[in-house]
Amino acid sequence: MYLQIFELKIRGQAFDEATSASVATLELGRANVELPGKFAQSSELTAMKLTELRELSPGKILVSAKLMPPNTLKRVLTEEKYLKDLTGRLVREGSTFGDTAQLLYLAFKGESKVEKLEEMRTILDLQFFCDLDVVTVQHTPGVSPEDYTSLFSSASRWSEERSFDKPLMPLLSTLNSREEFEKYLAPVLKQEPQCLGIDMRGGFHYHTLRAIEEVKKKRPSMWIHVFQVPPKVLFGRKTAACSQGMILPYFGIDSFNRWIVPPPPVPLTKDKINLFDRTEWSVLKRKDWREVHGKKMECDCPICEAKNLDSFFEGKVMAALARSKVHDHFAQREELKISATQIKEKKYRRLLQSKERPKSVLQAFEKNQ
Repeated sequence: MYLQIFELKIRGQAFDEATSASVATLELGRANVELPGKFAQSSELTAMKLTELRELSPGKILVSAKLMPPNTLKRVLTEEKYLKDLTGRLVREGSTFGDTAQLLYLAFKGESKVEKLEEMRTILDLQFFCDLDVVTVQHTPGVSPEDYTSLFSSASRWSEERSFDKPLMPLLSTLNSREEFEKYLAPVLKQEPQCLGIDMRGGFHYHTLRAIEEVKKKRPSMWIHVFQVPPKVLFGRKTAACSQGMILPYFGIDSFNRWIVPPPPVPLTKDKINLFDRTEWSVLKRKDWREVHGKKMECDCPICEAKNLDSFFEGKVMAALARSKVHDHFAQREELKISATQIKEKKYRRLLQSKERPKSVLQAFEKNQ
């Protein structure tokens, strides 16, 4: 097999003055994307198929995100036919839009864990046969820092054996303690990876984000992406109605994708669906949206054009949920473009302070510094 020529570069960086936010262009093989950015994942592709936007590209990078409860992971690791079927699904998903770069994220659930070398090699081979553009080397909770470092070193050797010149992304799980998280982070950084992934695990982990902020300051050319970002900030014991993804650039995060959750345990209703509000970067349910905006959508994203609140929520619950996911994706991407402009002008903190929701969260951040 020949050695593939593949580059991951960050070009044209500019930095904010009062925060750790930066703006740049990420060159990832055939895909060029502007940072900070939000990347589409599998559930958003599925949602687009349920709307009139099925032919519209969601962006240049796709996160193929798959739930991995214990039984599913066991089949992936032990059944050749199941592994081949998953490979086929991933290849078809990545080929939906021809110029899209692709990477894999596995949402481990329950007792799911990859801790043995042969298990890790199976997951690496899966990505190799799918010809993914970034190979993620995931840490699962419960695997020690020493064992994970060994697995990541083994992944580097695997890459050489395969003559596979795609970047390896160490993908670390967040921890409540910065000291504990850095036990995983420090030895991985010694291996000089080009990129770094963080699994937010559906929460807001302040101490992990502060550790990543320090990494970005020391290694500005490293691409840092976070997975499993929930809609809202949970800071301390309170949930703020502020979009978590929109404030991640504050910590030097370059890009993110939304969280993956299994079907709700109780029937989903339209009144429980969240919507991203571009005016205040808040997250509102239908009743709250009506109180703030009436029936106006206050958004010109592709899914909201020519719609009011009633037409947005018309039809079945799953149709309304699909519209909300697609709206959130495109609306947040547009707001991140505004953030990029403000970062270039060194006004990102001022932008956060101009909106009530981010302003209140910003005050909480800076009290903890």
